[in-house]
Amino acid sequence: MADIHTSPGRMVVGRLTDLAPWEAGLILFLRAWMDGPAGQAEVWNCFARAFGGAEGRVQLHRFEALLVTLCENARRPLMRHGGGCACLGADEAMLCTLVREAVRGDLTEAAAIAGLLVRARHADAVADLAAQVGAALRRMTWSLPQGQAKVVTHGHHRLH
Repeated sequence: MADIHTSPGRMVVGRLTDLAPWEAGLILFLRAWMDGPAGQAEVWNCFARAFGGAEGRVQLHRFEALLVTLCENARRPLMRHGGGCACLGADEAMLCTLVREAVRGDLTEAAAIAGLLVRARHADAVADLAAQVGAALRRMTWSLPQGQAKVVTHGHHRLH
């Protein structure tokens, strides 16, 4: 297992403000979800506000399936920065790029990027989930009042 202090996935490669709002939302939701039950409740609330109860659950399950598939099949432990951190880590940037390409409809490119994060046999499934999650996050960002996509800020542990 890679030491979190030497993992290339923790390297700072940008800032959340460099991303489109829906992409920053993806990273903030990832961080919150991975922090545990309180963060997961915050993410659920954002999905429910954006989509309503029934569709919110469907979209949340897709988001969760993407994260579970990534984590269970990762080539190494995936690194993330703390919820309040403005930095964008290398693994976070790769996830963002994967989802962006999938949303654009380039599933071949998305699967190639996914293959850097997960074992090859899971790359196509990750790309498909990424397309669904990305489309929902783009809709969510557009439907929420300004600023609500950024409500997930708890957890202040930092990798750097």
